[in-house]
Amino acid sequence: MNDNGVSMVDVHGLPVAGAGPGQAVRLVGRVDVRTVGTLRCLLHAAIDNGSGPLRVDVAGLELGDHAGLGVLLGGARRARAAGRSMVLVDVPTALGRMFVADRLGRLLRFEETADLVHVGHA
Repeated sequence: MNDNGVSMVDVHGLPVAGAGPGQAVRLVGRVDVRTVGTLRCLLHAAIDNGSGPLRVDVAGLELGDHAGLGVLLGGARRARAAGRSMVLVDVPTALGRMFVADRLGRLLRFEETADLVHVGHA
C-alpha cells in the first residue's frame, strides 16, 4: 500500500473466454474522501493503458464512505466510452450491500464468488 492509502497490485493481461485479450487488476487499501483521487488515477490508468475486458478485483478494497463508489461508477463509464467493459470481481459482502442500497448493481457489473453472500433480489 502506498502513502495515499490505496494501491494497485497484480496488473496483468489475461485471456477472457469469448472476448479475446483482457486485463486484470487488484486494488487494495482504504478508500475515503482523502484517498479517492488516488483510486481514480489508478483506475483510469488501467482503463487507458489496456485493452479488452477489464476485471477489477476489489476484495482488498475497503470503502470508508461513498466516495469510492462514485469512482468505480465513473470507471465503468470511462471503460464503456473506451470500448471496454469493466467487471468487479471478489466483491466483499459489505460493498455488495452498498451496491444494492444505492441501486448501483444496475450500473456496475460484478461477479459473485462462491463465498459472496447474494444481497440482490431473489
